Amino acid sequence: MFYSVAEHIFELTREVSEHPISIGLNFAPFRVDDNAEGTLFRVVVDRPVVPRADEPLTTFDYDLQEGDCTLRIYADEYRLTLRCRGKQATIVCPRERAEEGPVYTFYADLFADGGRPNGVIFDHAMVFAYSFATHSYDTLLIHSSVIVKDGLAVMCLGESGTGKSTHTRLWLEHIEGTERLNDDGPVVRVMPDGEVRVFGSPWSGKGCVWKQESYPLGAFLRLRQAPYNQIKRLHKIAAFGALLPSTLPTLQKEERALDHICDALSKIVATKPIFMLECLPDEGAARLSYETIFAAAGYR
Repeated sequence: MFYSVAEHIFELTREVSEHPISIGLNFAPFRVDDNAEGTLFRVVVDRPVVPRADEPLTTFDYDLQEGDCTLRIYADEYRLTLRCRGKQATIVCPRERAEEGPVYTFYADLFADGGRPNGVIFDHAMVFAYSFATHSYDTLLIHSSVIVKDGLAVMCLGESGTGKSTHTRLWLEHIEGTERLNDDGPVVRVMPDGEVRVFGSPWSGKGCVWKQESYPLGAFLRLRQAPYNQIKRLHKIAAFGALLPSTLPTLQKEERALDHICDALSKIVATKPIFMLECLPDEGAARLSYETIFAAAGYR
């Protein structure tokens, strides 16, 4: 089964079982022909993961919105173990590509028991595989909620609970002609010609917005709750600092991956505005951010 996200093609395959791979509806819009060329990476979803006897170089623990995970870094590979609702699975990522070909191969015990895996675990495993395979192509998953207006994408950033989804909903309610592209994990890619585009993805959290669409990036909007509405454009150093926390934390623990993340963010910050919005959850906040962003983009 082949899929395309932000024009990167990847494959899901089995080695142990012949049963069809059954996954969530969120991947359906991204399915492409099985003869698709240019596959970047594949995930073997049913290979048993044998525990290692040696100790990892480093271990990191993370909380998920549902469940938790542990990243173990070894000299030759990464192992991400995900836990949710009594289920557990591990995905293994080699630190170097195989010499025999360009396709990056991951393996996981997501389908080791022959059934359909926990959806939260599967999605987070795929986010990890996708992010690790694509970061050297100026491609980043950025935790945000995205709205589209007049053919431009606006990405709302912030920690969980700061009102990203609420702010995009206010745009939908009060700014005519807006639509939501993604509500949790869109993909931002600096294209070969330098254009920065935002792509829909299968990872949209509880918003369930799975669109195989892309738009030029208009601006980033970092949100902070406040008893008033106020917006300002961030200078480049502050803008970089506002963006980095919204990239995948597991990727930031590997030096080469972090270098690629910083390189892509530097290209984005050099050409795209990042605003800080201190706001109430009201119509005034939506109108203030809309008017400011589109004036800065030269569309007003």
